[in-house]
Amino acid sequence: MSRWILLPLRLFLGITFIYAGLQKISDPQFFNPVARGYVGRQIAAFATGSPLHSFLVQVAVPHATLFGALVAYGEMAIGIGTILGLLFRLAACFGLLISLMFFLSATWHVYPYFYGSDIVFVFCWLTLLLAGPLHTGLPALDALLVQHVLSPREQKTLAPLISFLLGVREAPQPASLTDDSSQGKNSPRPGNKRPAQQQRRYAMAQQTRNSRRNFLLGALTGGVGILGLTWLWNVLRLFPAGDSSSGVQGGNDSGVSNATATPTSGATSSGTPAVTASPIAQANAVQNNSAVNFTIASNGDPGILVRLNDGKFVAYDATCTHAGCPVDYDPSSQMLVCPCHGATFDPAKAAAVVQGPANTPLAVVPIHVDGASGAITASQ
Repeated sequence: MSRWILLPLRLFLGITFIYAGLQKISDPQFFNPVARGYVGRQIAAFATGSPLHSFLVQVAVPHATLFGALVAYGEMAIGIGTILGLLFRLAACFGLLISLMFFLSATWHVYPYFYGSDIVFVFCWLTLLLAGPLHTGLPALDALLVQHVLSPREQKTLAPLISFLLGVREAPQPASLTDDSSQGKNSPRPGNKRPAQQQRRYAMAQQTRNSRRNFLLGALTGGVGILGLTWLWNVLRLFPAGDSSSGVQGGNDSGVSNATATPTSGATSSGTPAVTASPIAQANAVQNNSAVNFTIASNGDPGILVRLNDGKFVAYDATCTHAGCPVDYDPSSQMLVCPCHGATFDPAKAAAVVQGPANTPLAVVPIHVDGASGAITASQ
């Protein structure tokens, strides 16, 4: 039974990553810079509030097509390697790194953290990385390559390295019966099967001990890893990224301005706010059917100010209520659209959900438009 225990996990991760890579490659928008689902826009959206913000904006966004290709084809390679058992531990290592990168960007704003899928993928890959291809029920090409490429002597010499890098153990060698002189009278007769049986029992006992040791080591490492990531997640949330909207929406031709400000929380209003923050924008600088990004001072979330076709101003927390990606304003549809999963919200109807997968409207941010100066501010 133990040799099949990790089979479901191996199949799930391998098939899922192959599917994820194929989905990106076959998506006509993924590599199209003018499309709504362009990978560059997705990366820019992920960067908002992410601890990887600087890297994503300064390195990944300018080379979005390259990074998109690396992720898409990398996911396929990882999935194929996992299914076939080819460079199995290397595939698990890169699968863990990609999942960790997605956790620190795409699902970083998901709260509580365990609602996001990427943190789960991190520990699934960690399990396969520690176990290697053993106990996964399927053969591994790594083992076949080692047996056919390396001689028994080379396998014995390189056994520790092979076990560490590939998770493949040295193939057991048959006991030699040629050295009868060293065994004297106690040498087993050719027809005596007892020594071979004892050897098999010893090997099984040794394997059981190793399995228990690996299980305890995996459980300990996984527990420590969970505690470490939880601590890191909580610490980083204490220091939310400052103004992350300026320059983040690079390549955005949807009429969204990159102007920034530092305000807020709540719903469109014309009354005098209790507390006034720095202006988001000047009313005469925002055209009808356009939007301005800003940062909400009270929680550090991205905000978006929209001027509707009738000239009315509305503002919302731009964090999508599905998976936490910041939404963009699309003038052609006059909707707020999530670039990650396609959720759509109507800014003219209190950001009501028009299209899933989100099922909750965006949080409204109360604003005040000063009639004399034209300054638009967000109230606390």
